[in-house]
Amino acid sequence: MALISAKYLTRTNQIDFKDIEVFDGHEVDYLVVKTTDNLKISSWYIRNTNPTTIILLSGIKGNRTGQLERARFYFEMGFSVLMPDLRGTGKSEGDLISFGWHERKDLQACIQKLHELGVKHIGADGQSLGAATIVYSFIESSEFDFVILESCYDNISNAFKNRVQKFNIPMFLLEPVKFFTEMIIQTPQSNLSPDQIITKIQCSTLILAGDQENQIPTSETIKLYNACGAKDKTLHLFEGGKHEDLYRRFPSEYEGVVKLFLSEIEILEK
Repeated sequence: MALISAKYLTRTNQIDFKDIEVFDGHEVDYLVVKTTDNLKISSWYIRNTNPTTIILLSGIKGNRTGQLERARFYFEMGFSVLMPDLRGTGKSEGDLISFGWHERKDLQACIQKLHELGVKHIGADGQSLGAATIVYSFIESSEFDFVILESCYDNISNAFKNRVQKFNIPMFLLEPVKFFTEMIIQTPQSNLSPDQIITKIQCSTLILAGDQENQIPTSETIKLYNACGAKDKTLHLFEGGKHEDLYRRFPSEYEGVVKLFLSEIEILEK
C-alpha cells in the first residue's frame, strides 16, 4: 500500500489540448525548451511591448491552460508572460512528478531560453509545487528580479504528514511512503526542503498563502517567510483561503497585493 501511495503521489498528468494562437488580440508563441536531462518542456509565450517577463508555474498536476486568467492580469500590467507545463503535466515530457525538485530543471531551461531571446529582467509566480520549483532553482543559481511564492510547502516530511491526515491514510504508512517516494524520484527526502533552500533567495520576494490551508499550516508559511534570505520580502495571508488558486478565489485582494509589491520594486521601469 505504501508503494502504491508513493506511485500515486508522483504520477503524471499529461493531457493533450489545442494550443492557442491569439491571446486578447496578441500573438502567442509556442515554445519548446529542452532541459539538461533531455526532456522537452512545452510552453506558451505572450510577448508584450515590454520584454520583462514573468514565468507562471502551476501547482501539482496543473498545466498552462489553468493560468490564462493570471496571465491576463500580468499582461495587462505590462509583462510578457511565459507559461510552461512542468514535466509530467500538460504537453511536456516526463514520467514522474517530483514536488519541484527535478522540475527546477524545467524552470532553468525556460530562463535560458528567455536569455537567448534577449530578455534581461525575469520574475516568477508559482503555486504550491510551482512555488517549490522556484525555490529549488536557487540551488544552482537564479537570475530572478523577483519571485512570488504561493502556498509553498516547507519540507516534504510536513507536506506528506499534512496530506496523509487529509486523505485519512494510516499514519504508520507515512515513513514507508516517504521511503518509496525517495526511491522513485531518486533524491533523498532531506533535499526536499524549501525551508532550507529559501535562505539563498536574495531578490524581492512575496510569499502568499491562505490562513485556512489544511495542507500547509500558517506556521509553516511563517517559517518560510522568516527563513527567506531576501532583504525585501513581504508576507500576505488571505483570510479564509484554503489550499487553492488564491487568485481565482480572491481576485481583487490578490491583484491589490501583487500590484503594490511590484510597484515598490519598480520592475517594469528597469
